[in-house]
Amino acid sequence: MIKKLIVLTVLLSVPVGRAALIEYTYVGKETFTGAGVQKTLGYKGIMLYDTLSSNVTFVDWRSDKTYHFSTTTNLHFTMILGPKSRTYTVIAGSGSGTDTNGFYHLDDYMISGENETLTIASNATFVFPKHFTGSNNRSIQPDANGKAWLEIWGETMTFWPEGTKLDNNNNLTSDQVVSAQVTWLQSKGYKEE
Repeated sequence: MIKKLIVLTVLLSVPVGRAALIEYTYVGKETFTGAGVQKTLGYKGIMLYDTLSSNVTFVDWRSDKTYHFSTTTNLHFTMILGPKSRTYTVIAGSGSGTDTNGFYHLDDYMISGENETLTIASNATFVFPKHFTGSNNRSIQPDANGKAWLEIWGETMTFWPEGTKLDNNNNLTSDQVVSAQVTWLQSKGYKEE
């Protein structure tokens, strides 16, 4: 019953006919192991959740002055009922396979957080976590020579009310927000990875 009420609240709170963005800032650390070496880099970023398409876009920049952005369309959103009628949202994605060169790939991603009512624009709210955390996220991918690399990372995300409200009140799309972020990163000397 609670799940149905939350869905109804979400549907009644977001303006009909247009996407609303929910934006998060995040910090994390990733460790790369392969080719006889291991290196650890810190990173920061923003995550944009498009409520209409359910697409999630990440823009992150690392301590080595590189940036990367990507949109994921196949993440799963699950709501879990916890103690005292609290609800949690889990965002997860997993996949593996062998590419056309016979190289194995693995991706495993999961973040979660307790739901709250967030103000996302003038006169608009959305029930979603204020904070997400995830650890032990992993990826195995080959480099250009077919040698496997293991990447392990963890991050903490925090709802960004100022950016979310500003971008929704200006009716911006996630593409427009990403473009502005990339332009800012490039002006600071970051190079695309």
